[in-house]
Amino acid sequence: MAPRRSHLAVVAAAMAVALVAALASYVWLRQRGAAQGPTDPPDSSPTPVAPPQSPGTRTSPVADPTPVPRLQDAERQLPGSWVDVGGATADPSAPLVIGLHGRGDTAEHFTGLAGRLGPRLAWRMLQGPLRFGDGFQWFRMDAADGGSAELERALQYLDAHVRAAGPRQIALVGFSQGCFLAAAYLVQRPERVRVVLCIGGGLPTLPEAPATTARPAILFVHGGEDAVIPVQAARDAMRRLEALGFSPEFIEHAEGHVVPEAELERMRGWLERKLRAP
Repeated sequence: MAPRRSHLAVVAAAMAVALVAALASYVWLRQRGAAQGPTDPPDSSPTPVAPPQSPGTRTSPVADPTPVPRLQDAERQLPGSWVDVGGATADPSAPLVIGLHGRGDTAEHFTGLAGRLGPRLAWRMLQGPLRFGDGFQWFRMDAADGGSAELERALQYLDAHVRAAGPRQIALVGFSQGCFLAAAYLVQRPERVRVVLCIGGGLPTLPEAPATTARPAILFVHGGEDAVIPVQAARDAMRRLEALGFSPEFIEHAEGHVVPEAELERMRGWLERKLRAP
């Protein structure tokens, strides 16, 4: 009988070892699951994507190194490209100066004027919609219709930014072809602007001006030696504006087709004074 009892003892010992191993495996699996957490189905929701940034969120490090706050949702729908300078979106009650560059220039390059002409003002430099050389233009003067259709579209582009500014006082500062655009906007929508400064340009031929009593402040600045756009263009523009009931002012300087450095202080004082006037 002794061999039989010995055999039973061996079987019992093997079963005990197997039971201990199974128990240990169970405990290990429970601990691993607790550490990893419950197994969830994979997240099928799309990864959030930041909305595209409007060109208007760019700022110029030349005139204002302070980051400009994110634009309001309404401004994200505005047409074209632009560069804000001097916290153009920071104070919704402050005046806004809209800069309009000349043919072949860019909004980015035109920001240099902000620090020289109105360092304490908020600026938005719009960029022309049409390519010209390495830069842009507002309308093609050699188009079959003389550029009138493109000028109208440029006026609508500008008007969208003016209207987006709400009740803020608006000043337009245009150089060369940008001056023509600013002067055209003045005639078509004088009630929407407070000040217009035209440098080195004139007034394009326009449809009949709408009847209005609004009379923004206007200053033409032109070089007597300008060989690109003769000074007579500014004189003719002033004469036509006077016939419409406006009262433009005039500075004639001795240089050519440039923003005259010698007149910057005078222009800056005029701009700030007219924007402060009641």
